[in-house]
Amino acid sequence: MLVRAFYFIARRLCKIIGLPFTFSHDGEDLSLLKYLSNLDNGIYVDIGSHQPVWGSNTFLFYLLGWKGVCIDPLPNLKNKYQLIRKRDKFINAAVFGSKSKTKKDLNFYYYKNNRDNSTFDPERVIELKNKFGREPSSVIPVPKIDVVEMLSSVEIFFKESKEINLLNLDIEGFEIDILEDFFSCSVRPWIVCVEEIGVLAENIENGEIYKLMKNNGYILGSRTFLSSIYVLESKLDSLPSHYIKELKF
Repeated sequence: MLVRAFYFIARRLCKIIGLPFTFSHDGEDLSLLKYLSNLDNGIYVDIGSHQPVWGSNTFLFYLLGWKGVCIDPLPNLKNKYQLIRKRDKFINAAVFGSKSKTKKDLNFYYYKNNRDNSTFDPERVIELKNKFGREPSSVIPVPKIDVVEMLSSVEIFFKESKEINLLNLDIEGFEIDILEDFFSCSVRPWIVCVEEIGVLAENIENGEIYKLMKNNGYILGSRTFLSSIYVLESKLDSLPSHYIKELKF
Protein backbone atom coordinates (compact mmCIF):
# COMPACT_ATOMS: atom_id res chain seq x y z
CA MET A 1 0.00 0.00 0.00
CA LEU A 2 2.80 2.43 0.88
CA VAL A 3 4.55 1.67 -2.40
CA ARG A 4 1.40 2.34 -4.44
CA ALA A 5 0.78 5.54 -2.48
CA PHE A 6 4.32 6.68 -3.29
CA TYR A 7 3.68 5.94 -6.97
CA PHE A 8 0.53 8.03 -7.21
CA ILE A 9 1.93 10.91 -5.15
CA ALA A 10 5.22 11.01 -7.08
CA ARG A 11 3.45 10.79 -10.42
CA ARG A 12 1.07 13.58 -9.45
CA LEU A 13 3.95 15.82 -8.33
CA CYS A 14 5.82 15.19 -11.59
CA LYS A 15 2.71 16.11 -13.55
CA ILE A 16 2.23 19.33 -11.58
CA ILE A 17 5.79 20.53 -12.11
CA GLY A 18 5.99 19.24 -15.67
CA LEU A 19 8.54 16.44 -15.30
CA PRO A 20 8.31 12.99 -16.90
CA PHE A 21 7.76 10.19 -14.40
CA THR A 22 10.36 7.69 -15.50
CA PHE A 23 13.24 5.76 -13.96
CA SER A 24 14.77 4.41 -17.19
CA HIS A 25 17.73 6.02 -18.92
CA ASP A 26 15.80 6.64 -22.15
CA GLY A 27 12.17 6.36 -21.06
CA GLU A 28 11.90 2.63 -21.78
CA ASP A 29 9.53 2.13 -18.84
CA LEU A 30 7.08 4.68 -20.27
CA SER A 31 7.10 2.92 -23.65
CA LEU A 32 6.64 -0.45 -21.94
CA LEU A 33 3.74 0.93 -19.93
CA LYS A 34 1.89 1.72 -23.17
CA TYR A 35 1.66 -2.03 -23.74
CA LEU A 36 1.43 -3.26 -20.16
CA SER A 37 -0.81 -0.73 -18.37
CA ASN A 38 -3.90 -2.10 -16.61
CA LEU A 39 -2.19 -5.47 -16.18
CA ASP A 40 -2.40 -6.31 -12.48
CA ASN A 41 0.09 -8.49 -10.59
CA GLY A 42 2.45 -8.70 -13.53
CA ILE A 43 5.68 -10.67 -13.55
CA TYR A 44 9.04 -9.51 -14.86
CA VAL A 45 12.50 -10.98 -15.22
CA ASP A 46 15.23 -8.35 -15.34
CA ILE A 47 18.60 -9.72 -16.46
CA GLY A 48 21.32 -7.13 -16.06
CA SER A 49 19.05 -5.16 -13.75
CA HIS A 50 21.79 -2.89 -12.35
CA GLN A 51 20.54 -0.37 -9.77
CA PRO A 52 17.13 -1.03 -8.17
CA VAL A 53 15.73 2.46 -8.88
CA TRP A 54 17.66 4.87 -11.10
CA GLY A 55 18.17 3.54 -14.62
CA SER A 56 15.82 0.62 -13.98
CA ASN A 57 13.31 -0.45 -16.64
CA THR A 58 11.29 -2.44 -14.11
CA PHE A 59 11.07 -0.26 -10.98
CA LEU A 60 8.03 1.60 -12.30
CA PHE A 61 6.23 -1.74 -12.59
CA TYR A 62 7.31 -2.65 -9.06
CA LEU A 63 5.59 0.52 -7.87
CA LEU A 64 2.46 -0.62 -9.70
CA GLY A 65 2.36 -3.83 -7.69
CA TRP A 66 4.31 -6.17 -9.96
CA LYS A 67 7.08 -8.44 -8.72
CA GLY A 68 9.93 -10.25 -10.35
CA VAL A 69 13.37 -11.74 -10.44
CA CYS A 70 16.27 -9.30 -10.87
CA ILE A 71 19.69 -10.65 -11.79
CA ASP A 72 22.99 -8.80 -11.92
CA PRO A 73 26.65 -9.68 -11.27
CA LEU A 74 27.60 -6.22 -9.97
CA PRO A 75 28.84 -6.34 -6.37
CA ASN A 76 27.06 -4.59 -3.50
CA LEU A 77 23.57 -4.67 -5.06
CA LYS A 78 21.94 -7.38 -2.98
CA ASN A 79 21.39 -5.24 0.12
CA LYS A 80 19.91 -2.42 -1.98
CA TYR A 81 17.35 -4.74 -3.54
CA GLN A 82 16.46 -6.29 -0.20
CA LEU A 83 15.87 -2.81 1.23
CA ILE A 84 14.05 -1.15 -1.67
CA ARG A 85 12.40 -4.00 -3.59
CA LYS A 86 11.38 -6.53 -0.97
CA ARG A 87 8.85 -8.33 -3.19
CA ASP A 88 11.54 -9.13 -5.74
CA LYS A 89 13.98 -12.01 -5.73
CA PHE A 90 17.51 -10.75 -6.43
CA ILE A 91 20.19 -13.10 -7.77
CA ASN A 92 23.74 -11.78 -7.61
CA ALA A 93 25.14 -13.67 -10.59
CA ALA A 94 25.75 -13.55 -14.33
CA VAL A 95 23.42 -15.41 -16.69
CA PHE A 96 24.92 -17.20 -19.68
CA GLY A 97 23.45 -18.94 -22.68
CA SER A 98 24.41 -22.47 -23.66
CA LYS A 99 26.51 -21.20 -26.56
CA SER A 100 28.91 -19.53 -24.13
CA LYS A 101 30.94 -22.71 -23.80
CA THR A 102 33.87 -20.94 -22.19
CA LYS A 103 31.74 -19.26 -19.53
CA LYS A 104 33.87 -20.64 -16.68
CA ASP A 105 36.88 -18.84 -18.08
CA LEU A 106 35.23 -15.52 -18.87
CA ASN A 107 36.36 -12.44 -16.96
CA PHE A 108 34.00 -9.82 -15.61
CA TYR A 109 35.38 -6.40 -16.47
CA TYR A 110 34.12 -4.01 -13.81
CA TYR A 111 33.85 -0.25 -14.43
CA LYS A 112 33.58 1.41 -11.05
CA ASN A 113 32.75 4.86 -12.45
CA ASN A 114 30.48 3.55 -15.23
CA ARG A 115 29.00 0.43 -13.70
CA ASP A 116 26.40 -0.11 -16.40
CA ASN A 117 29.29 -0.65 -18.84
CA SER A 118 30.59 -3.64 -16.87
CA THR A 119 30.78 -6.64 -19.16
CA PHE A 120 32.13 -10.11 -19.89
CA ASP A 121 32.66 -9.27 -23.54
CA PRO A 122 36.33 -8.43 -24.32
CA GLU A 123 35.27 -6.89 -27.65
CA ARG A 124 33.01 -4.50 -25.75
CA VAL A 125 35.99 -3.59 -23.52
CA ILE A 126 37.99 -2.62 -26.61
CA GLU A 127 35.04 -0.66 -27.99
CA LEU A 128 34.61 1.31 -24.76
CA LYS A 129 38.29 2.17 -24.73
CA ASN A 130 38.33 3.30 -28.36
CA LYS A 131 35.12 5.32 -28.22
CA PHE A 132 35.17 6.79 -24.72
CA GLY A 133 38.64 6.17 -23.30
CA ARG A 134 37.13 3.99 -20.58
CA GLU A 135 39.07 1.14 -19.06
CA PRO A 136 37.88 -1.39 -16.48
CA SER A 137 38.84 -0.55 -12.93
CA SER A 138 39.20 -4.23 -12.08
CA VAL A 139 38.52 -7.77 -13.21
CA ILE A 140 36.49 -9.60 -10.60
CA PRO A 141 35.14 -13.13 -10.11
CA VAL A 142 31.37 -13.45 -10.03
CA PRO A 143 29.01 -16.44 -9.71
CA LYS A 144 27.51 -17.69 -12.97
CA ILE A 145 24.28 -19.51 -13.84
CA ASP A 146 22.84 -20.70 -17.13
CA VAL A 147 19.37 -19.95 -18.47
CA VAL A 148 17.92 -23.31 -17.39
CA GLU A 149 19.09 -22.73 -13.80
CA MET A 150 17.71 -19.21 -13.89
CA LEU A 151 14.32 -20.33 -15.21
CA SER A 152 14.13 -22.92 -12.42
CA SER A 153 14.57 -20.11 -9.90
CA VAL A 154 11.85 -18.14 -11.65
CA GLU A 155 9.38 -21.05 -11.54
CA ILE A 156 10.03 -21.63 -7.85
CA PHE A 157 9.48 -17.93 -7.12
CA PHE A 158 6.34 -17.66 -9.27
CA LYS A 159 4.51 -20.73 -8.06
CA GLU A 160 1.15 -19.43 -9.28
CA SER A 161 2.25 -18.62 -12.83
CA LYS A 162 4.91 -19.66 -15.31
CA GLU A 163 4.21 -16.83 -17.73
CA ILE A 164 6.61 -13.89 -17.86
CA ASN A 165 4.94 -10.64 -18.83
CA LEU A 166 8.14 -8.64 -19.24
CA LEU A 167 11.71 -9.70 -19.91
CA ASN A 168 14.33 -6.97 -19.72
CA LEU A 169 17.81 -7.72 -21.08
CA ASP A 170 20.83 -5.48 -20.65
CA ILE A 171 23.85 -7.76 -20.65
CA GLU A 172 26.43 -6.09 -22.85
CA GLY A 173 26.80 -8.51 -25.73
CA PHE A 174 25.22 -11.83 -24.68
CA GLU A 175 21.60 -11.02 -25.58
CA ILE A 176 21.36 -13.44 -28.52
CA ASP A 177 22.58 -16.42 -26.46
CA ILE A 178 20.09 -15.71 -23.68
CA LEU A 179 17.14 -15.22 -26.01
CA GLU A 180 17.91 -18.41 -27.95
CA ASP A 181 17.93 -20.40 -24.73
CA PHE A 182 14.61 -18.86 -23.62
CA PHE A 183 13.00 -19.94 -26.87
CA SER A 184 14.59 -23.39 -26.82
CA CYS A 185 12.98 -23.81 -23.37
CA SER A 186 9.62 -22.78 -24.93
CA VAL A 187 9.51 -19.64 -22.79
CA ARG A 188 8.16 -16.62 -24.65
CA PRO A 189 7.65 -13.50 -22.50
CA TRP A 190 4.82 -11.23 -23.61
CA ILE A 191 7.14 -8.24 -23.98
CA VAL A 192 10.92 -8.23 -24.38
CA CYS A 193 12.96 -5.06 -23.87
CA VAL A 194 16.50 -5.69 -25.09
CA GLU A 195 19.46 -3.37 -25.41
CA GLU A 196 20.70 -3.18 -29.00
CA ILE A 197 23.72 -0.88 -28.92
CA GLY A 198 24.78 1.16 -31.92
CA VAL A 199 21.82 0.40 -34.17
CA LEU A 200 19.72 3.08 -35.83
CA ALA A 201 15.98 2.46 -35.96
CA GLU A 202 15.95 2.27 -39.76
CA ASN A 203 18.61 -0.47 -39.73
CA ILE A 204 17.14 -2.57 -36.94
CA GLU A 205 15.63 -5.13 -39.33
CA ASN A 206 19.12 -6.14 -40.46
CA GLY A 207 20.18 -7.14 -36.94
CA GLU A 208 20.45 -10.66 -35.56
CA ILE A 209 18.16 -9.90 -32.62
CA TYR A 210 15.38 -8.58 -34.85
CA LYS A 211 15.54 -11.68 -37.07
CA LEU A 212 15.55 -14.02 -34.07
CA MET A 213 12.57 -12.27 -32.49
CA LYS A 214 10.58 -12.24 -35.72
CA ASN A 215 11.22 -15.96 -36.23
CA ASN A 216 9.79 -16.59 -32.78
CA GLY A 217 6.56 -14.67 -33.21
CA TYR A 218 7.53 -11.17 -32.07
CA ILE A 219 7.03 -7.80 -33.73
CA LEU A 220 9.09 -4.68 -33.08
CA GLY A 221 6.81 -2.43 -31.06
CA SER A 222 9.06 0.48 -30.12
CA ARG A 223 12.64 1.70 -30.22
CA THR A 224 14.46 4.05 -27.84
CA PHE A 225 18.04 5.27 -28.25
CA LEU A 226 19.60 1.99 -27.06
CA SER A 227 16.73 -0.43 -26.50
CA SER A 228 14.23 -2.29 -28.67
CA ILE A 229 10.83 -3.38 -27.38
CA TYR A 230 9.45 -6.55 -28.95
CA VAL A 231 5.86 -7.71 -28.48
CA LEU A 232 4.66 -11.30 -28.79
CA GLU A 233 2.15 -10.89 -31.59
CA SER A 234 -0.19 -13.59 -30.29
CA LYS A 235 -0.63 -11.61 -27.04
CA LEU A 236 -1.49 -8.24 -28.58
CA ASP A 237 -5.24 -8.84 -28.56
CA SER A 238 -5.25 -9.91 -24.92
CA LEU A 239 -3.23 -6.98 -23.53
CA PRO A 240 -5.58 -4.85 -21.38
CA SER A 241 -3.86 -1.53 -22.18
CA HIS A 242 -6.21 0.94 -23.84
CA TYR A 243 -3.27 2.26 -25.86
CA ILE A 244 -3.34 -0.97 -27.89
CA LYS A 245 -6.52 0.27 -29.55
CA GLU A 246 -4.44 2.92 -31.34
CA LEU A 247 -2.30 0.29 -33.04
CA LYS A 248 -2.89 -1.23 -36.45
CA PHE A 249 -1.70 -4.81 -36.67
